[in-house]
Amino acid sequence: MSLTIGRVAQLDSSMVNTNTTFLTSNQGEKDRYEAALKEVKGRKILELNNHIPNNMTYRVNSLGFRGDDWDIGTDCDVTIGSSNTWGGGNYEENLYSSVIARETNRTVYNLGYPAGTADGTFRYAMYWLPKLMPKTVYSCWPTAERLEMIQTKDGEKMHKHISWNERPSKIEQNRWPATDQWYFKWFENPENSLLNNLKNLMAVKQLCDSIGAEFRMTRPRYIKIEHLPKALQDQETISIQGGAWPIGDIARDFKHRGAEFQRLLAERLLKTSDYNGELSLLKEKIYENN
Repeated sequence: MSLTIGRVAQLDSSMVNTNTTFLTSNQGEKDRYEAALKEVKGRKILELNNHIPNNMTYRVNSLGFRGDDWDIGTDCDVTIGSSNTWGGGNYEENLYSSVIARETNRTVYNLGYPAGTADGTFRYAMYWLPKLMPKTVYSCWPTAERLEMIQTKDGEKMHKHISWNERPSKIEQNRWPATDQWYFKWFENPENSLLNNLKNLMAVKQLCDSIGAEFRMTRPRYIKIEHLPKALQDQETISIQGGAWPIGDIARDFKHRGAEFQRLLAERLLKTSDYNGELSLLKEKIYENN
């Protein structure tokens, strides 16, 4: 089994065991930050979210995940998911995994990874949960509009995420997979991606059950602007991943929501799980035309 597929969460191996300002695999974040510094509104957003000066770093452990190295055998909990779990553009101490750790006074390992998919979330969970044996598994579950494909590059197998939402930019750049007919055939019927999301969600729940771990999950759409403090609700919004969001709670990458969103994620996951509701909703969407 390739380490890239099995356990290392960074496609760029030079990122392992580093504390870096920007990921080399995501040049876009650095470019957006530098562009924002030159704009009045961009600077205001960065200032409101404590990103001037630029003190935020990604502390990447020996396995490519964010945070401390893992001590196998430690009594722990884990978080799994995509970039909302990894914490794109957010300080490590503000991530929902960090908030949960402080609230519960327990060790919480973060298995989130950038540009993640439900496929990849299950792949990492299948490999790591039986080794870590967490008591509770928390997840901000990835969107259905993504899937993962294992491809071979330079003789090495690695995972590649495919996102339907990114098709316009990739078509414009004439980039694979947007130029491949399979890409369109898969996504032209949403049942393909919905069923894929459902299968992975159920598989992770079964995996957690098999090791005696509680599984709690939610999705970003459960956290709404009206849940934010009044001062943030009254602010101007900008369009980011997931829709309009107040400028005082924007991540440094200008793609993700900020610290208050992460806090609300932790709060919801500590109180409840949306697993049963999501299961029913996905099934309804898949079978609604039958």
